[in-house]
Amino acid sequence: MAAPLPNRDFVTTIRDDGSRPFLFPADTHGRFTTVRRIWSLLLIAFYLSLPWIQINGYPAVFLDIAQRRFHLFGLTLAAQDVWLMFFVITGLGFSLFFVTALFGRIWCGWACPHTVFLDHVYRRIERAIDGDAVSRRLLDEAPASGGKLFKRVFKHSLYILVSAVIAHLFLAYFVSLPEVWVMVSAAPTAHWSAFAFMAVFTGILYFNFGWFREQLCIVICPYGRLQSALIDDNSLVIGYDMKRGEPRGKVGTEGAGACVACNRCVQVCPTGIDIRQGLQLECVGCTACIDACDDVMTRLHRPRGLIRYD
Repeated sequence: MAAPLPNRDFVTTIRDDGSRPFLFPADTHGRFTTVRRIWSLLLIAFYLSLPWIQINGYPAVFLDIAQRRFHLFGLTLAAQDVWLMFFVITGLGFSLFFVTALFGRIWCGWACPHTVFLDHVYRRIERAIDGDAVSRRLLDEAPASGGKLFKRVFKHSLYILVSAVIAHLFLAYFVSLPEVWVMVSAAPTAHWSAFAFMAVFTGILYFNFGWFREQLCIVICPYGRLQSALIDDNSLVIGYDMKRGEPRGKVGTEGAGACVACNRCVQVCPTGIDIRQGLQLECVGCTACIDACDDVMTRLHRPRGLIRYD
């Protein structure tokens, strides 16, 4: 069901001249979107709460590099125990390969910090300020104006603020929250190295989530390019049922398949691909296309599952 379709104009994530089209993915509603949103909020709460939770007098996760001690959920490891990290890292690596072989890129779509923060924090801010996909595209193409400038400044100010909060909490994993508060309260010159780290890391987060976005998954992350070597014909992936959907045609077209060529699956895709072209390295398994297609099928009183996990 994931075989590429012949004689179709392929949607690509790079223009013919090599430039990158900026995406405005539409919002979705449905069972998978709801579950992903709840799960992502739990993951964000888990990430933000770890420096606050005390176990045996230390934060739940405290990588105390200065004292060369690592506190992980009540377990304390000294520098001479670092060799154990070999088994931890290799175990995580093999677990990722194993999970991918069974469930495809479920990590990318459901648990990767980049996807979680981008889809459920930064894009929520963007939608709240700029509106839906059509409004965002029109605003981007509109000439400069006071209203557009206000929205841009407001949105990017929130981006920087959220990036700074994430960066400070990330630093707390290494120096503890009380020490972070001491650094924030003092002059930047008192802790110039930490201040420089925070400024650079905040800038990287802002650049990534404010502009680079899906390009991290498409261009930089090696995991997507490894997926073809990690999955097989029995892996659970998101795919389009070509036998049921083709040939495409509007409602009422004689001989047409279930796909009405509404392109809703393309409009909601956060990486800008057409899942009907088959499994692609840009697909992060976010299930947005499933919910979008199911919604269309439900409105047309047709069975759901034209795009599904299979």
